[in-house]
Amino acid sequence: MAKRTVGKRRGLGYRLQFFKRPWFQTWLSMTVLAVLMAVVMLTTDNEAVVPAALFYGAAAAPLAFAMATHTRTGFATSVPPSVLLGMFLFGGGISLALGGFFDAEFIRDLNSPEILVVGFIEELAKFLPVLAMALTGRYLAVRSGVALGFATALGFAVLESMSYGLQAALSDGITAAEGTLIGRGLTEPFGHLAWTGLLCALAFTSWQKRGKVTLTAGLVGGYLLVALLHSANDGLLTYESENPVLFLGYLAVAVTSYVLFRLGTRSLTLPTAAAQPQPRPA
Repeated sequence: MAKRTVGKRRGLGYRLQFFKRPWFQTWLSMTVLAVLMAVVMLTTDNEAVVPAALFYGAAAAPLAFAMATHTRTGFATSVPPSVLLGMFLFGGGISLALGGFFDAEFIRDLNSPEILVVGFIEELAKFLPVLAMALTGRYLAVRSGVALGFATALGFAVLESMSYGLQAALSDGITAAEGTLIGRGLTEPFGHLAWTGLLCALAFTSWQKRGKVTLTAGLVGGYLLVALLHSANDGLLTYESENPVLFLGYLAVAVTSYVLFRLGTRSLTLPTAAAQPQPRPA
């Protein structure tokens, strides 16, 4: 009986520790703030809080996923904070502008098979800012590459989700917008950050060994892999309302994306502190 009690206490302790994790607290706090902003909008008709509601709702899950990955790998310490901020603000913005332009050129009907090229467009758009940084020769380590890719994909994901949230708010109101953002957020660990992180891990593994940026099998194969996963994800989600069975395929692609990302970054572990020199005996 005593052993069972101890086991229950340990299980409860583990669950409580889960709720204390910084990434979970960040996701919960930002989601609550997003809902609070929506409530303020509904009760006061003050539209000034709408941008904040969209931002918190769009950023909650991607930021939490990035924090969880950093807790596991420590990858964010490999690049100066100013560089990561620049990749988030400008890398994410540039990639969204490129992706948005070519999406509009090649995907005229989102409900047609044209949607299947979306992954090839957007994964290339997100990777180009990272490639530009790698070509400087300063950041060729796998850890740095994944950090740069995550920052860019984070900016892309937040801005893209805000656009979807804005469309929902204009057509169906702020409640629908928050529902859209929370729903998109729950799929983020299986989306933009995972795909870009995997591509960067594969590309920079080769570049780190060679000490320079080159066209490698890892880069080409990684790009084709994440582009296919991205296109399959969006295509299945587009048609799953017509055939609910396709939703199972969507879930399979999502899980595969996350598993491949974890496998691709399994070599990234927390940096170990350098051993302190032992004092000589007197």
